[in-house]
Amino acid sequence: MLIQALALACGLACDEPAVAAEAPLSVAARCCAESRATDLHATAVVRARNAARDGEWNEAAELWRDALLMNDRVAAHWAAMGDALLNAERHREAVAAYQRAIQVDARFTDRGTRAVARAYARMGDDRQAVRWLEQALRLGARADELLGDESFRRYRNEPRLLGVVRRNVYRVGHDAPGEGHAST
Repeated sequence: MLIQALALACGLACDEPAVAAEAPLSVAARCCAESRATDLHATAVVRARNAARDGEWNEAAELWRDALLMNDRVAAHWAAMGDALLNAERHREAVAAYQRAIQVDARFTDRGTRAVARAYARMGDDRQAVRWLEQALRLGARADELLGDESFRRYRNEPRLLGVVRRNVYRVGHDAPGEGHAST
């Protein structure tokens, strides 16, 4: 009797009331397990955010990893883990986290490409940094905003990037830098 009451209570809490004839324990157990997993995930996310807020970057990265082990389909969490790893100077791991954020949700492409470029720049991999900066520019990042970032200072006069900037400017119907402005 007590087991049936617990099964019914857990089922009601999960909006899946257990019916006595339909193996109430299995329905309730599944629902309670899902609810518990959701609670654990939410707790891990809160703890990760708090650690990041407090500047405890390695701790935040590990807590984000825990949260992602429970639910790896949230791109914002991959990006947050990338931020923690970048701040902890674990650049290669940050690159992987940002790339995963882009894979999970294409809406993170703009932010993700910049973040990957920043991680490569910080680890001194100029070839990869320029490659990802080119990608960001091709995707529509504003050159003044992107190259104005202190992390990318040494790439401001990179011929490959300047070529992408010129192509993007021409594509939207503006003059190249130094040629004046198109009249409207």
